[in-house]
Amino acid sequence: MTTPNNKNESKNKYGVSIWLTAIVAIIITSLVSWLMISNLAAPKTAYASDITRIDNSMNHITDSASSLNSFTDYQNTLISDLKDSTQTQFDDINNSITDTNNALDQAQTDTTASIAGVQNQVNGLKTQADALGTQTNQLGAQAAQLGTQLGNQITTVSQKADSTKTSLDTLTAKVNGLAGGMRITPTVSGSTITLSISSDVAQSLAFNVEFRPTSDVPTTLATMDAALASLYATPPVTLVAGSAIRGDYTLYWSTSDTSYHVGTITFMTMRTSIAAGSNTKTMSFSFTGSYEILITPIYPTGTTTGSW
Repeated sequence: MTTPNNKNESKNKYGVSIWLTAIVAIIITSLVSWLMISNLAAPKTAYASDITRIDNSMNHITDSASSLNSFTDYQNTLISDLKDSTQTQFDDINNSITDTNNALDQAQTDTTASIAGVQNQVNGLKTQADALGTQTNQLGAQAAQLGTQLGNQITTVSQKADSTKTSLDTLTAKVNGLAGGMRITPTVSGSTITLSISSDVAQSLAFNVEFRPTSDVPTTLATMDAALASLYATPPVTLVAGSAIRGDYTLYWSTSDTSYHVGTITFMTMRTSIAAGSNTKTMSFSFTGSYEILITPIYPTGTTTGSW
């Protein structure tokens, strides 16, 4: 900040000279008046002494004026130095104020940016919280729905379990009512299966004949429907027990060639009558590949048709 010129400085600078001039003029006027009076009253021999005194006085006055001027110059120098120092201090203060204002402006800018950043974060957290609340509500609804479905499924399973138990109880009762003492000895010769059956009582039986491959039987087809259609069109195994019987296939998927392969081929024969004592039943089959043959007697319930 630049300060205006100090009026007191101007007054101090020129005021001393004016007063000094006035004092000198008064002294001179007084001396002239005194000399005039003295000349009128005193002899000329006294004039020289008076003039000497006046010269001495004038010399003293001149010396005093010089001293006063020197003092005035010294004071003016001090005032000028004080002005320069004061102006420098004012400049430093103005610079400090400017720096402080700049720092405050920067602090305000940083504070505004920080507040904006915090507000953005708060808004983001609120959005996430709202989304989490929505997801929580959705999960709650799904959990309630799942609970309802699970309850319904448990009820259904329980009902099926009761029905299955009833069927098993019925089958157990029928099996327990059958006479024991039946023995079956199967033999395979060429393409003929012979069952040598010894039974203590006359009864009706059916047989489950399962061909389990001992070497891989690929279908080279990538869909189950296509694989089954191919197998039924060209069966790898056929079985005749009184009449031709359709085989049912169990397939498995192979990742090595991305196609289906035959797991087992199962045939269910029609009912056949077994007399008390020794019985012989024969079945014929044809096949490609190699298989292990498993035969299981089945005790039919209800009324079935067919015999062999």
